[in-house]
Amino acid sequence: MRYLSIFLAICLATSCALKQKQFSPDFSSSPDGVPQLTHQQMLADHDSLVSYIRQVSPVIYFNQEVRQIHFDHYAKLLRKKIKPGMDMGAYLFIVEQTFNAAQDGHSNRLGSWQLDIMKSNWIPNGLVTNIDTNTINYGYQYENYANKNFSAKLNLNLAYTNGEYYNLLPFTYKDQNYPAGMKVLSCNGMPVHKFVNKEITAISPLRWDRQYNRVYHERFYRPVQIFNQGQLKFVFEEDNEQKHQLTIGYKDTLQFTQKIKHPFGYNGEQEPLTTHYFEQEKIFYARMPLMIEAYGDSLAKKFSELTSGKPVKAIVLDIRGNGGGSDNTYANFLGKIMNDTLKQDVVVGRNFSPYNQKQFKVNTDSVKNKKGFSFEVNVATLNAPDMYFISIPNFKFVTPDSLNAGFKGKVYLLQDRFIYSSASNLSNLASKNDQLVSIGETPNLLGGLQTNPSILQLPYSKIIFRIEPQIDFTGAIKAADAFQNHVEYPVAYTIKELKERVTTEKPIYGRDFLYRSDPMFKKVLQLEQVNSSQR
Repeated sequence: MRYLSIFLAICLATSCALKQKQFSPDFSSSPDGVPQLTHQQMLADHDSLVSYIRQVSPVIYFNQEVRQIHFDHYAKLLRKKIKPGMDMGAYLFIVEQTFNAAQDGHSNRLGSWQLDIMKSNWIPNGLVTNIDTNTINYGYQYENYANKNFSAKLNLNLAYTNGEYYNLLPFTYKDQNYPAGMKVLSCNGMPVHKFVNKEITAISPLRWDRQYNRVYHERFYRPVQIFNQGQLKFVFEEDNEQKHQLTIGYKDTLQFTQKIKHPFGYNGEQEPLTTHYFEQEKIFYARMPLMIEAYGDSLAKKFSELTSGKPVKAIVLDIRGNGGGSDNTYANFLGKIMNDTLKQDVVVGRNFSPYNQKQFKVNTDSVKNKKGFSFEVNVATLNAPDMYFISIPNFKFVTPDSLNAGFKGKVYLLQDRFIYSSASNLSNLASKNDQLVSIGETPNLLGGLQTNPSILQLPYSKIIFRIEPQIDFTGAIKAADAFQNHVEYPVAYTIKELKERVTTEKPIYGRDFLYRSDPMFKKVLQLEQVNSSQR
């Protein structure tokens, strides 16, 4: 696997980085009102965390086999940093780095909004049963401490596109002006991509750009432990090859001379649905910012209202920035529109560990005798660990409503890198279905059919966290295929397009901007023109 060799370099570079002397943040303070652990309790607590991750997460074994990221290696190095007399702030920092080493977007300490959901939904509905509810408030204290101490204030507004990092906005620092659109060449004297390669324990999940054989993250400069003597030294380059240097401290901020009107990234919870009908092209457009189940019914209603008595040749579902939610969201909408069942054979795998056997109520006999369960399947899997598999023939993602609209045209998905979970599932479905067509960027995160993460709690610190217990091997010819993410018509923003997108006064999901300035929507128009000529 020549195209995966870069990840061996990632592992080796990070191994060296962990052994080198690094900038040491001040963790002399402690999170308020949390348990104070002895040295032995910290070691036992960390051992429990590592054990849970190894038992539950199939992702760490995928990372080891395919990406050459060895979780056990980092976990052992981090355990050695737990010293007698260590403050709880410093211990929490090691816990965070251990989660990062798992390199999975569904494996992390629960933040405040997830704790809120757990209290209001997961626990009352019996989805989480093994948490000491008297200790949930500790989670908010841990989150507050991490937010204040683990990340720098620095914000460069970098964007990664076409394999490189650029600053989106012009800024000033110490009376020096820096123009927009500069390419980042290096950080702390190291080529920027090599620098980011060693951040396995600093930030998670690092995205895997398979086209350019590298990992990346647009906020790679935020973790406090990567600062050299409290500073980062950048070298930027303009289009005319003029270079600019920036040396800045982890507590410093920049002064931007232009404002971002439309943040580029994952959508917030308050982002609204947006719908249009393009009369000339006979296209129904819907922006779906999150996979909230009620949105599916709302979109079906909007579709009926906007297109009543009008022909519809194509539907555009814009899921850019959609971080996921419920698969029922898109299923509810498409089920009311399309008259074909969207289905595919699915094969997922889970670790056959003592914890998972208890959690999912399986054992050797039940796996051998239950329909669809097995220890071997006819797709590529992983060499380790021991796993059991669930095969679901003709798994139905979308079932037509009896009163569906009978739509036969193309349904185009507009996607950027900021889709995840159920939004990524919809993208994967498009790559396997003729009526759905995906346009844009691959999210570069491990995708496929996932399940509810396991919610766990450490015994002494009472830290509450989640771990993704499932990996999708559907259609895998080799282990790397479990990554799943594909896009049928790749369209990447130029840095000029991105700058216009984030700074324009116009609504970027408005009719005019979509039609005149959006490269992904323009691709829809191009494809529809070809389709029209063939009808």
